[in-house]
Formats: sequence, C-alpha cells, structure tokens
Amino acid sequence: MVSRLRTKILSIFLLLCLFFGGIPLQAQLADQGGGSFLLISSDDIIQEGIQQIRTEHDPLVAASDPHVELETWFNLHPFIEYASLIGSSRTVKFIDGSYVVLMDPLFEKQRFIGDMLNPSFHESYTGGTNKTAIILNPAESMYGHYQCQRIINTLLNLDYSIEYLANQAVDVTYIKNNLSADVIYMNTHAGYFDVDGDHQADAVVIATGELWTNETEQKYAYDYQNHLIVKGMVGNQGYVAFTPAFIKEYYTQKQFPGSLVFMATCYALYDSSMAQEFLDAGARVYMGWSQNTVFWTNSITSAQVFRFLSYGLMVQQVCRLIRSGGFYNWLFHSKLTYLGDGSYQLP
Repeated sequence: MVSRLRTKILSIFLLLCLFFGGIPLQAQLADQGGGSFLLISSDDIIQEGIQQIRTEHDPLVAASDPHVELETWFNLHPFIEYASLIGSSRTVKFIDGSYVVLMDPLFEKQRFIGDMLNPSFHESYTGGTNKTAIILNPAESMYGHYQCQRIINTLLNLDYSIEYLANQAVDVTYIKNNLSADVIYMNTHAGYFDVDGDHQADAVVIATGELWTNETEQKYAYDYQNHLIVKGMVGNQGYVAFTPAFIKEYYTQKQFPGSLVFMATCYALYDSSMAQEFLDAGARVYMGWSQNTVFWTNSITSAQVFRFLSYGLMVQQVCRLIRSGGFYNWLFHSKLTYLGDGSYQLP
C-alpha cells in the first residue's frame, strides 16, 4: 500500500515537472508579506513579440500590417493586460500594473540604438543679448548633431545665448528644472500613453535621453506612481519619457516667458495634450508633427524651420511652407502644425 502511494506521488510529481517545464520562465512567483505577486520580465516579452513579428511578417501580403500583428500578439500574451495601437506607437500594460510605451519598435534603424555609445554632452554659447534658447537632442546618437548645429548657428546670428544638451545629459532632473527660455527645441522620440486601456490616446509622451534602469521606478517613485513619467522603448532600449502631467506638475510656478516650444517628434501634435500644458504654463506657441515622421525629414526640416523664422516669417507661415516636409511624411499624412499664437516671430 505504501509502495503504491509512493509510486502515485512520484508519477504526479513527474507530470507536474513536465507541465511546468514547458512554460517559458518569463515570470516567477514570489512571496512577500504573506501574499504573492508576479515578477515579469517585460523587456524579454517585448523583444520576443517584436522579433517574432519581424520574422513572420510577409511584406508581399498587402493586407498584412506588422503594427496590427504586433498589437494582436501582445493582446494574446497571458502576462499582458492590454496593448493599444495608435499609429506606430502603442501602450503595453502588464498584469503587474507596469506600463511600457513603444515608440515605433519595428523601425529597422532603431534596433541598433541600444548598442550605441550615448555619452552626455552639454555646451553653452553666449550671445550679445538677453534672448535665450535651449536646444535638446536626446537622440543625438541616432540623429547626429549636424542639423542641431545649423539651428544653433541660425540663433547665434540673432544673438541668442544657447544651451545645447545631448543624449543622457537630457535627463529627468534637467527637464524638471531648466525648461525656461525664449526658444525650446527638442529633437527626440515620442509616443502615446493609453492609461485607461480604452485604445484611445490619452497623452503624448516624449522621451528624454535618460536610460530606463532597474532603479528608475524607485529613483523617481513619485513621478512614476503618478504617471508623470513612463518607460518608453525605442528599439531594444528603454528611456524615461515624460507626460503632459509632468509639465503641469513642475511648471505651474515656472512660467515660460512667452516661449516658442518646438517638439520635433512623431505625434507631438496628434492631439493637444502636451501642447496645452506648455501653453498653460506661459508658452506662446507650440509646434510639432501631427502624425508619424522619419528622422531625416524631422532633422532637416527643423533646420529649415529656424532659417525661415530667422527671415522674420511667422509660425503659421512657416508651417504652410513646410507642410509635410517630404514624401514619407506625406504618406503618413503628417504635417508640421502649431497650437497657440500663429503670428509668433522670433524676437
């Protein structure tokens, strides 16, 4: 009788081992305070989905949209509560409550970003007047600095004093304390944050140059818990991205001095969520792209914008001249547009 019982127990044990051995170790159960919770390797799940869609997607099938396929793959994953697609940007919420905002993850050139060296860079230029400009290039490692240097030269010719920061120098602390200038320009990645899971865009989120690490949630606990920052994935690298609530929180008492704010990113003006917070904090006009854009069009067009402005053109005139800025943006139905005072001219 004892021998039979031992045999039965051993058989059940072996079956359980076989069953659980076939489940990927993407989550582990752990006890804490008498309860249990899931520790999810979210980055591994994200990369698994991206790699699978890249491998299986057939570009010859016209009806096959890789962005939709990726959203479907995420929504079928047992550790993902929902994934919502807006253009090429998507919010992924895991069952442990964490969020990731993917910023065009299938763009081939972005897969190498995590392997690049992203040194911090900060340089100051002194002009002959009290006019000030902040040129932020968190994605210098991808976009380069040539077009930003053209913008700097244009503004120097107008006697602006300029702060130029690139890569990881454009971190949360800098964004929190230093966005106060006549001209604020930012060349980076952006996406949408769907906080309530209704597959509707709730807010534009814009990537800083600060890498997302295992310590980020603890380091910026207040900002993370109140959705002032989120994790933004660009290719295989996570970055800290700020939401409109971040600007509302930290610039209520730090009014922008009638500033021109130019967010040279995808979807910067798909809706007014980010723009309105800058305007409410004192900015005079906010410029950005209405849909997706490609990095070379974004960078080249940015330099053209400031050249036109230096000629004395108003923002609304510049946007009419630029329009989509190029063939690819035209395909994306993306236009350079603005919110606020279209009659703004560089002082």
